[in-house]
Amino acid sequence: MIAADPLGDHHAFESQAAFQRFLGETYPQWARQVQRSLRLMALRGITEPITGLPVPAEDLVVAHANYRETIQHDGCLSRQRAVLLLLQQLMATQQLPSSQDLDVYCPEAVTGFASRLQALFPRFSGSEYLPGSDHTMLQHIPHQDLCQLTFSDSSFDLVIANEIFEHVYDLPAALAEIARILRPGGYLLGTFPFAYDRYTTIVKALHRPGASPGVAAEEELLMEPEFHGNPVDPEKGSLVYQIPGWDLLDQARSAGFAQPVIHWINAPGFGVVGQETPGVMVLAARCS
Repeated sequence: MIAADPLGDHHAFESQAAFQRFLGETYPQWARQVQRSLRLMALRGITEPITGLPVPAEDLVVAHANYRETIQHDGCLSRQRAVLLLLQQLMATQQLPSSQDLDVYCPEAVTGFASRLQALFPRFSGSEYLPGSDHTMLQHIPHQDLCQLTFSDSSFDLVIANEIFEHVYDLPAALAEIARILRPGGYLLGTFPFAYDRYTTIVKALHRPGASPGVAAEEELLMEPEFHGNPVDPEKGSLVYQIPGWDLLDQARSAGFAQPVIHWINAPGFGVVGQETPGVMVLAARCS
């Protein structure tokens, strides 16, 4: 349980089997729990993770019924506050340095969440995926390919990867690169569309050697191509290569992470609630 929020509901799972037991015990209450969470936020507002600042209910923006992707305030959504809440816990328990001393990398730079991280952490580094030397954003935004990062070994204490694992063309390589740039004891925190009802990742497209990553016409498509929003290319979006299942934890272990877990966080006091599941699911993996 997250002690700072007595109304919160926090569980951590190291395997699909453990989550399945939890699912069987709690699923009948999920719809009721979502509605209760919404009522509490409407009555009391929320507290911002990290800063502890109160946010009145009237300042929260609920754009649609997928609550994981909304309940907006100051550049943050519900799922992003779940990451910050978990980070707050890691700093409070001294598993990570304080906000002033924390070296943070996030593979996003033009989003509201990136701006929020930059305001919270003085030693923040952000980037976008900007292939092609003529991309106009390269004048003021660093380019990084998560599968081939240019940072030196052991550069960061924390990597935050939100809604990106589904888009990387070589997920094991990306996990290995993240482990490489993390210091021993550093953490990877991330969210992604999660096939929580299955062990095996759903593979939608495969990368062909020599193909341009993200270009559907050049890749091997195993299903109808799927695209999600891309802040640097909103017209085209980003190709989805996979929807991770529980085997992501095995991939993380193979990449060099110790005891990767999936956290399930429902914390209406901090503006964290899902939709299909009342909790937002966050990967936390500690670098060996």
